[in-house]
Amino acid sequence: MKPVAQWITMVLVIVSSIPWAWADSAGVIKGTITIDGKPAVGAVVSIEGLPKDLVKAQAAPVKPQKKIMDQQNLKFSPAVLAVKAGDTVEFPNHDKVWHNVYSKGGANDFDLGLYAPKNSRSKKFEKPGVSRILCNAHPDMEAFIVVKDHPFFSTSDSRGNFEINNVPLGKLRVEIWYPNLSVRSEPVPLVRDGEVFDLNIDLKKR
Repeated sequence: MKPVAQWITMVLVIVSSIPWAWADSAGVIKGTITIDGKPAVGAVVSIEGLPKDLVKAQAAPVKPQKKIMDQQNLKFSPAVLAVKAGDTVEFPNHDKVWHNVYSKGGANDFDLGLYAPKNSRSKKFEKPGVSRILCNAHPDMEAFIVVKDHPFFSTSDSRGNFEINNVPLGKLRVEIWYPNLSVRSEPVPLVRDGEVFDLNIDLKKR
């Protein structure tokens, strides 16, 4: 074998042994999250353990977004909101009473103060982690904002379904977060460009 051919072969072998595929190779992870067979609404499914360089490269083109957590009928809606670090969350008050949105002891502590109906205040979430959202005026109100430092996450819908697109290929670790339950971790091998991996998990079963 000629030296050039040997060098090309060596490069191909090295690249194929790397557990993460860069460039444009990607797949999809989708499925259903349940609890005792019933749809788990608001489960945050994310890809974790990705190389920092890959996370930085993928996160850079994604511009900060504005998300909404409404207040209506003395409830936060949605009850679980997943955002990317740097996103801003608006908290409009569509009730007929005053609200005071705050979070303490989590990843992003804040207190928006008391504000009247038909008003809105916002908070920029910069640190990855979970924030428990409460209202000083109404102790029964509770919600959660889950902040990720990458775009590879999804929140399950009313049927428990989720879908994460453009997932880098490799030996992945998928985490499922749900209020008041331990974080569930599942290994997922995504090996072919365009592959769709079905992941169906019941959080009460192992």
